Amino acid sequence: MNPRLLTPLVSLGAAWATRKSLNAIYSRRHEGGAIPKNDDVEVPFKRVLIWALATAVVASLVDVAVQQGMARWAEQPQGELPA
Repeated sequence: MNPRLLTPLVSLGAAWATRKSLNAIYSRRHEGGAIPKNDDVEVPFKRVLIWALATAVVASLVDVAVQQGMARWAEQPQGELPA
């Protein structure tokens, strides 16, 4: 199968897993507290902004890593194992 066709699926799966992991970490760190939502006025703006930025940065880094890894895999000749 062509790695270029798999890249979007792998990227979506990695983004989903990253988001789930970050949400679990947030819940554990804040004693089961709910993830801050954009329209929740009870949560300080600073916390919502930091959470949104952290999530975006981590998701972007994972996406770039997946894209680069799949591009390298696509460049390898088929049938050969990496060294």
